[in-house]
Formats: sequence, C-alpha cells, structure tokens
Amino acid sequence: MKNQRTRAPLVAALVAASVVAAEGVPTISPRGYVGGSAKVTVTGSFKINADIPINRQASMSDGEMTWLQYGVSGAAEPNMLLTVSSYEVGFGVARGKATATAGAENCTGDMVVGPQQVHGKYSCKGVTSYDPSTGQMGTVDIEIQFVATS
Repeated sequence: MKNQRTRAPLVAALVAASVVAAEGVPTISPRGYVGGSAKVTVTGSFKINADIPINRQASMSDGEMTWLQYGVSGAAEPNMLLTVSSYEVGFGVARGKATATAGAENCTGDMVVGPQQVHGKYSCKGVTSYDPSTGQMGTVDIEIQFVATS
C-alpha cells in the first residue's frame, strides 16, 4: 500500500511537467496537413538524397504531439518521421531497413510554426545508424529541410 501512495505524487508531478513545453520546443496547434515535402540528405554508413512528399494520412498535430511523416514508414524508398512533443523534437530517417534517429538537441537548426505552415531545417552530425547491408552499426550525417502546410 505504501508504494501506491508514493507513486501518486510522482505521477501527478510527471503529468504536470508534461504540460509545459521544454525550452526551444515549439507548440503546434491541432491540425491536419494537406501538403509539404522534405529534402533529406544522409551521408555515411548509408546514403539518402531525396525530396520526399508528406504522407497526409499519417501526419497530424493534436496540440500536444505532432507526427510529420514523409514517405511511407518502413518502405524501401527513403522516408522520414519528424515528431514534436512538449519535451523534444525527434527525427527518424530510413531507406528500407537502413535507419538512423536523432533528437534536435544533438543537431543544429530550428523550426518555425505558423498558423498555416510548419517549416524548418536541421543538421545532425555523427548520428548512430544501422546498415543492414553489413549488419553493423555506423554513423551518418543528416541534413533535413522540411515544410508541412495545413
């Protein structure tokens, strides 16, 4: 019983903390997306150089979390998922099973949120990646420019 009582204040503190966005993380109002694209360049243990259209059906913002999916997740073609929560901005880039993920705190760049558009540019160096052609972990550099219109 004691464990249950000590968990309640901890859970309440975590919920309260999640309402406030971390410094530098933009708040994106609830919206759907009707257009946009991402220019993704990956060099290193695997390579991508592609302009990828937004996946309108898989992209949304609910006021607390945003998912911007470019291309089709898991596809052999290049794709990217950009997520924005109250505490972080994250990227996942892939081509088939070759993948790399990074958080904006480890990158340079910025995102601008307007009433009808979200756009930004990030550069991430030395990101850990997986290359299925070798079965090994490696590193990549990622350059991302994106726009999503609502």
